[in-house]
Amino acid sequence: MSIVTGAAKQVIRDKVAAEIEAAVAKLLTLKAEAETAKADFEVKAITELISKQHEIVERLRQGRK
Repeated sequence: MSIVTGAAKQVIRDKVAAEIEAAVAKLLTLKAEAETAKADFEVKAITELISKQHEIVERLRQGRK
């Protein structure tokens, strides 16, 4: 009976370990997606700032004429 109990406990441990590994993998995927989204947001913000900077430079040039 103890051999069966020990085997059953090992099966449960293996199942829990696999579920934990799957959860960790999912969290790492979500983290990577969040980092990518953040990077995309930063790139968009920088692009908008560069565009505004070009507009300001053009206005300054027009004002000097």
